[in-house]
Amino acid sequence: MARVLVVEDEPNIGSIIVFKLEREGHEVRWERGAAGVRHAAASTQPDLVLLDWSLPDGNPIEVLTALLPIPTVVMTEFRDTAAPPQALAAGARATVEKPFKPTQLARLVTQLTPTAAR
Repeated sequence: MARVLVVEDEPNIGSIIVFKLEREGHEVRWERGAAGVRHAAASTQPDLVLLDWSLPDGNPIEVLTALLPIPTVVMTEFRDTAAPPQALAAGARATVEKPFKPTQLARLVTQLTPTAAR
């Protein structure tokens, strides 16, 4: 399946994402903040990144653009109507509003990584 880098600071959300994606057969690395994202991306060479838009330790647009050209899905808060268009304009492949269903996210990962080694 796909190699996925999850960048999420909330432990409950991150652990749910990791659990679901690993259960679907994906290889997952979880970073809890923006500080280690570049190193994690370089060392794991992910097929896809799931990026929390509201990380407390980094500017989301800077993090997103640093990850390009890796396909990135930005996870936004449902009340933040400005984030999805900003994320897409900065190069995100897609956005997902929190709260989301883990199966919805897993399906999106599969859709966006069709050529990942299976």
